[in-house]
Amino acid sequence: MRIVFIVRLEFSMKKSLQTVAVLSVAALGLAACGSGDNASNASSSDDTVKVVTTTDVYADIVKQVAGDTVEVTSIIDSTSQDPHSYEATSQDRLAVQDADVVVLNGGGYDAFMEDLAGSDNPDQKVINAVEVSDLFSDEEMTELTEGHSHDEGSEDEHDHDHGELNEHVWYSLDAMEKLADQVATSLGEVSSDNKDRYVQAADDFGTRIDDLAAQAESVGAEGKHYVATEPVPGYLLQTAGFEDSTPADLTSAVESGNDLAPLTLQEIKDSLKNGETDFLAYNEQTSTAQTDEILNAAQENDVPNTSFTETLPEGEDYVSWMQTNIDNIKNAVA
Repeated sequence: MRIVFIVRLEFSMKKSLQTVAVLSVAALGLAACGSGDNASNASSSDDTVKVVTTTDVYADIVKQVAGDTVEVTSIIDSTSQDPHSYEATSQDRLAVQDADVVVLNGGGYDAFMEDLAGSDNPDQKVINAVEVSDLFSDEEMTELTEGHSHDEGSEDEHDHDHGELNEHVWYSLDAMEKLADQVATSLGEVSSDNKDRYVQAADDFGTRIDDLAAQAESVGAEGKHYVATEPVPGYLLQTAGFEDSTPADLTSAVESGNDLAPLTLQEIKDSLKNGETDFLAYNEQTSTAQTDEILNAAQENDVPNTSFTETLPEGEDYVSWMQTNIDNIKNAVA
């Protein structure tokens, strides 16, 4: 009896072990199948073209070209944020690292993005708006990047010569038309199926930009002088015919976060009072006590003034925003 009992026990144990083995293999097979499905889903999700831009201005231009075929993330999308002093978060770094295409301003304007773009993703396509603009020579590009234009601007407090370089290229309508073309080219290389669509959309965008440029050129501000608390809208104002009379020291002081020399501040206020300055361009995103004082002087002396932001106002796209700016300029000089 003892021997029979032992034999049956062995048989039972062998059968149990075989059953366990079969179940284990089956479980592994199911897990592998499940893992394959997840990988497939992840791969499908990863097919989405991801674009990261410094500001919502560039994000909007990307959308104008690509529509809903890409996923666009803007690092800075609020008029309360100053791109000059913005510091990237860990979330920003991850977003940039994961992007197929990055659109930045360049020229030292968004240095944090210039540091991040392409650093961890060698296949990433980086579009630099300053470089695409064709507004600067190679030497000027180096000067912009190294920040010399902000450090060497204080020549003479009475000097209104503007050798300083303006990196705020999104206020150049021609530069943004070129940017849209480059966006179409880069996205077409990433998503070849949509290449023709992107090119056509960029052409349509260019047509609307050409219309804006024609309106700006017809403003008739030739012979009129403007002062800007920061050179943000310079390209648009110059397209409208204005001449820049902003003291170099004002630009340097605002962009470096320093106080303006009292003598220069008084000269600006005097120019607003005696009619030498016909228009004041004001940037509320980088306002200081001194720029507020300049704005008050313009208002007290009935000098036309308009606020120009660095990012999109709520509810606006790039074209409607520039249209509003042009209309404001027209009304100011009418």
